[in-house]
Amino acid sequence: MMDVFKYLKNVNALLEASAADQAREMGLEYAGYGKWRDPRTGQVTHRSTKSGGQTTLEKLDASEEPKQQPTQQEPQQQQTFSQFKQITQQQAQPEPPVGDQMNRVVPGGPSETALASGDKKEVVKQLSRGRGNVMSAARKKQISQQADDMIAKDEPQIESEDEAQEPEGLDDLLSDIRGEETPKDESEFKTLDDVVSETQDEIDYANDDEAFDSEYEEFTKEAETMMKTLADRQRKMMEKKFAKFQESLSTIPSATNKRSFLKSMSHAKTFEGRVNAGAGKNNLGYADVQNLMANRDRLLEGYGDGSPEQIKKFVDSVRSNKVSDEFVNASFDILPDSFKKSLSGKGQVTNDKYVSDDKAHKDMHYLGRNEDGTVRRGAANNKDRAKLMWRIYLEQGGRDAYTGLPLDLQAMDLEHVRGFNNKDGGTPGKEEWEQRENDDNFTLINSNINQKKVDMSMKDFFEREVDVHKDKSEEDFGGIEKLFEKQNQIGDVGDQLVKTLLGEGGKGLGDGVTREILQEHFGEDDGRYTSLREEFRKVATDPKDKKKAAGMKSKLGKQLLKAAGLSRGITDKSGRRTIALQENVYRGFLQSMANAKPKDRKRYMDGWAEAIASGNQERSPKAVNKKLIELGLIDQDILDDRKAGKVFKEEYETVKRVSTTYGKSFLSKYNKNNRFV
Repeated sequence: MMDVFKYLKNVNALLEASAADQAREMGLEYAGYGKWRDPRTGQVTHRSTKSGGQTTLEKLDASEEPKQQPTQQEPQQQQTFSQFKQITQQQAQPEPPVGDQMNRVVPGGPSETALASGDKKEVVKQLSRGRGNVMSAARKKQISQQADDMIAKDEPQIESEDEAQEPEGLDDLLSDIRGEETPKDESEFKTLDDVVSETQDEIDYANDDEAFDSEYEEFTKEAETMMKTLADRQRKMMEKKFAKFQESLSTIPSATNKRSFLKSMSHAKTFEGRVNAGAGKNNLGYADVQNLMANRDRLLEGYGDGSPEQIKKFVDSVRSNKVSDEFVNASFDILPDSFKKSLSGKGQVTNDKYVSDDKAHKDMHYLGRNEDGTVRRGAANNKDRAKLMWRIYLEQGGRDAYTGLPLDLQAMDLEHVRGFNNKDGGTPGKEEWEQRENDDNFTLINSNINQKKVDMSMKDFFEREVDVHKDKSEEDFGGIEKLFEKQNQIGDVGDQLVKTLLGEGGKGLGDGVTREILQEHFGEDDGRYTSLREEFRKVATDPKDKKKAAGMKSKLGKQLLKAAGLSRGITDKSGRRTIALQENVYRGFLQSMANAKPKDRKRYMDGWAEAIASGNQERSPKAVNKKLIELGLIDQDILDDRKAGKVFKEEYETVKRVSTTYGKSFLSKYNKNNRFV
């Protein structure tokens, strides 16, 4: 019985697609099972019939028309939705054919074809952009559930066989469609399934108006359910914002754009937080490389000579879904707060105060235009910048500008197509910086691609980062990614371990933690990474991958320092990023602190903060090392150790020379233990 209803649904979908144009002209609504309802009376007045290979509308005889049942007045919100549907149906215009290959990707999700096939493995693969082995277990679980939910929306909404009710005329309907008697066994139904499968793409794309109505109704119900959970004052405010959003959406004539924008709104609700950690997170995955290669000619031609005029043409072609200021503002207001916050500050070029000739870089971020058309600039961490990011997301339909794959809300970045500090043609100055920190040079791409391209031209990016992977198979990528997954698992073990070493309130080291205990844990973690590097070298074929293998080293010292509540790095010279210190700096400091009496350990905590401040001031990791030594926070035997003390050697020699020249009193206020004698 379940198979019958599954095929019946597909048959009805075929009928609906063919008769839809006639129904819209008459202002009818689809009522299911090939029947159409007059929204003014609520009565079913027509049905779809097949004649000569065509489906048409046939008016029901009076005896067939269901009697109108008395209905109660709908709540005000439901009336608004019904009126809204009529408005959008009247304003919808015929859609132009899809010309851009990226338009066949569902914004924020897999392709329509993958969803229609019901192949969960393919849907998961597209959602994870072929980088599943690099993701955390929690992220994998989320994507798996998301795939189930997406596929489920294409399945019959019948909860159980017992609840299913067979409609009248089932045999006759199937017989009409097939032009023969109703099949008597399951095998004959497969022919109908094949027919439906062959026309599935047409069904999915042919009826944007009706598809939008269904998706909008679901979106509205979810919003109303959410608003019921709010306090009265919050609910009233949100209802006003939602009504403004509804009104703004109704003015968009394109049903395709309305569907795209609605999907973007739904996708925004899945945001969970920025992903900033994890081995291999910035690597290009198999799907990334394949799609970059498929778009290679388009991207190289779009970038061209890198001139502002050429880049603007490319940006306009990518951000093709034009959207009004009114809709940007109305839709932005009802986005989740956490997502809005994540959009603020994207594409920040530097944190430096003064590095330009007449303007601080931190104050030169593009924020929009004033009423007179002049550019408005300022700091990036504000609402204007966040709205600009949201506009770009809508204009790109939620797709990566370079690959066409869905943008990962947890890991997407603003891309300066011509890099902010790109030096092709010479070192940039104020004029070049303002040309590049400009809306005409902005797109959104996934973070791993952004981190690989940095300030390179498109040609250099492909030659250095993409072409070297173009001949790799999916299995090649999979082998490497599995090792990154193992590296992340080792990191997870470290995260759990350090929790057992913390002091009261999760600050500093526990009183019972000694240097010997730390050394044992550090040694075991080093052993795990030694084994991982050996495995990696066996799998790696690319020289860059082999180089990555050499860089796979324990970060347990850094993990413990972070868990203890201490800063792990300093701002780099560009002011845009935080750079970590060498692992042996963390370990040398922690082992020295563990060797001190518990009552003296606060001095180490305060001293570390002072050393980090010194490093930030000079923008140099060596300044951190020097200050730690000056403060007497690194034990002498560590400084003297050939391996552990190597990282401190240069700064230690400098401090020793100063101590010899000026005497012990020079450092006495810091060095109470006379460790430099």
